[in-house]
This record gives sequence, structure tokens and C-alpha cells, in this order.
Amino acid sequence: MENIPINTETVNRKPIKRLGIWLMIPLVGGIIALCILSVEWKSTLKIDHIVVEGTRILTASQIYALANVQLKSSMQGIDLFDVRQHILGQAFVKSVSVNREFPDHLRIRIIEREPIATINDGQLWYIDAERVLLPYVQSSMKLDVPVISGIDGVQKMQIGQTISNAELSQAIVLLQTAQAIDTTIYHFISEINMNGGKDIILYSSDDGVPIIVGRGNVEKKLVTLQSFWNNFGKSQSTEKLRYVDLRFDDQVVVKWQNDAQQSRTKASL
Repeated sequence: MENIPINTETVNRKPIKRLGIWLMIPLVGGIIALCILSVEWKSTLKIDHIVVEGTRILTASQIYALANVQLKSSMQGIDLFDVRQHILGQAFVKSVSVNREFPDHLRIRIIEREPIATINDGQLWYIDAERVLLPYVQSSMKLDVPVISGIDGVQKMQIGQTISNAELSQAIVLLQTAQAIDTTIYHFISEINMNGGKDIILYSSDDGVPIIVGRGNVEKKLVTLQSFWNNFGKSQSTEKLRYVDLRFDDQVVVKWQNDAQQSRTKASL
């Protein structure tokens, strides 16, 4: 009688495999049950807290009103996309994220647009560095920004609209250049008059002294202005200044009250 070899490993492996299948059934069932319970638990959760972060110009109460979410609303029933779109309808809101934080928090994070200037064209608006027109609002935060004047056609623009205007773009570039050089230069400017396309005129925050900038070489002229004001402007009464002229290379032309002639000052002094 022929002996047939038996593979004991194959014989022993089958019962173990079947045992693993039977063990997986209750495990999968338990996972499904937990998922069902989790869904049911979440459906019972209510919003007890709405947290607003990032507001400086706007107030938290303004964001609450825009979100239009009532306390004790269902956490799962809130349409986060819809809430976000409502908040983005406020021109000062640059971006917003809305997230559920279980068990009972709704967190709203805001990034606001920051005005770089005020536009005065018979009516006041704010505008940011991206040329987005913003409403003039009262805020607990002091918005110490220069005024841009001497630009036509702004009154036809809409709040929230990006303004395409070459004169306005030049004014904003000038203010951004001032910020990049030194924030004190930026805050030194109380008004920038684009003068209907003619020579740009700045007005100082100290006594409103007119500063004729002209056109072109803005960075160099602002550095020249800073050098002049640090060396001469602070040592003499600015009340007696009629104007400062920066249109000449490496020189500042100054006209004082009651002076018959202009005086020229090297910018390096």
C-alpha cells in the first residue's frame, strides 16, 4: 500500500483561517454600531458657543449678525458654506473659516482687509493695498491712515469693488513705498493730493505743510524728505514753512513765510 505524504501545515491552517473570519464578524458589527451611535450622538448636539477671532475693525457682534446662526441650533444642521458666504458679504472681510468644534462650539476666524488710506471725493471711503473700496466705518480701533484726494471718478465705484484707476494705483504705490522705507514716513503723510494728474502734493501731519513731490523717483524723494525733516524740520518751527519742493535732484527747495526767495538745502545735510 502506497504511503501518501500529508502536509500537516495545510491541514492545520484552514481552521485558523475560519476562526479569524468568525472573529471579524462581531468586530465589524461593533464598528458599525459605534458609527451609528456616533451619528445619533452628533445629531443631538446643539451650538452653545460661537467664538469669533481676528476682528479688529469690525466687532464680534457684527460677525454674529452676518453669520445668522442661532444658539441651540443643531451642530450638524448648520451649513458651514452658507455661513461663510454670508460673512464674506462684508467688504472688510478678506477671508473667513468656519469650523465645528465638538461638542458645542462654532469657531469663526476672520482676516480683515486693512485700509491703507481714506479717499475723499465729496464722500469718505477706505481703500486697502489691493485697491478694494471699503465703507467708512466707525471703529474702536483708531485708523490712522492718510487721505487720498484729487482723483476723479471714484464716486461711481461700488463698495467691495477693486478700483482700476491709474492715479489711485500710483497713490497707493507711494504709500506702500513710504511704509517700506519707514512707517514714520507713512504716518508723516496726512494727505496725498494727486492733483488731477499734475504734480503730486503731500501734506504733512505736522501743521499740514505742502510738500511738492512731482512725478517719478518716489522712493528717492521720500528718503530725501526723511533726511530733510530729521535734520531741519524738527529744529525749526514748521508753522513758518510755506512749502517744501522735492522735484530737484538731491536738493530740497524750501519756501518760508515772509521770505522773498526760496532756499535750497542739500538732502545729505
